[in-house]
Amino acid sequence: MIAILVGMISSYALIFIYYRLHRYYPDLALTEYIEKLLEKCPDAYWLSLRIIFANGAARVLRDFGAMLLTFVYPDTPLFIVNALLMLGIIYTVRQGIEAMARSAELLFFFIYVLAVAGFILIFVSGLLDFSSLKPMLENGISLVLRVAYSQTLYFPFGEVIVFAMIFPYTKNVKRPL
Repeated sequence: MIAILVGMISSYALIFIYYRLHRYYPDLALTEYIEKLLEKCPDAYWLSLRIIFANGAARVLRDFGAMLLTFVYPDTPLFIVNALLMLGIIYTVRQGIEAMARSAELLFFFIYVLAVAGFILIFVSGLLDFSSLKPMLENGISLVLRVAYSQTLYFPFGEVIVFAMIFPYTKNVKRPL
C-alpha cells in the first residue's frame, strides 16, 4: 500500500515532465516532438516506441480480459472476451476521442455511485480489519522504495504517457490540464 502511494506521488513528476515538454511543443504529439528531439537515431526511436505502446496495449487488454473472466464470465474462453474488447476499442478509435469522452461523461456518475455504495457496504459489513496493516515498514523503507520504483511507478502510473498524445488535441492547447 505504501509502495503504491509512493509510486503515485512519483508519477506526478512524470506528468510534470510530459506537461513541460508539451509547453515547448504545443502543436505536436509525443511521437512528433520526440522525433524532433532524436533526429539522429530515428530508427531506434520508432522501434522502441512501437514496442512500448504495443506491450502496454497488449498487457492492458490481457488484464481486462482476465479480470472479466474471473469475475463475470468464468466459462467463456479468453479469446472471445478479448475479441469483444478489441471490437469495442476499434469502434472507439474510429469514432474519435470526443465520442469516448462523452461516453465517459455519461457513465461517470453511474460508476461513481456504484463505487461509493460498494465502499459503504464493505465498511458496514465489518469485513475490514485495520489491525492487518501492522506492522508497518517491518523490512524498512528501502523495500518500499524498491517496489515503488521498479513496479508501481511504471505500471499503472507510468501510463500517463497517453496524456502526452492527447494534449495537442485539446481545445486550449496552451493549458490542457
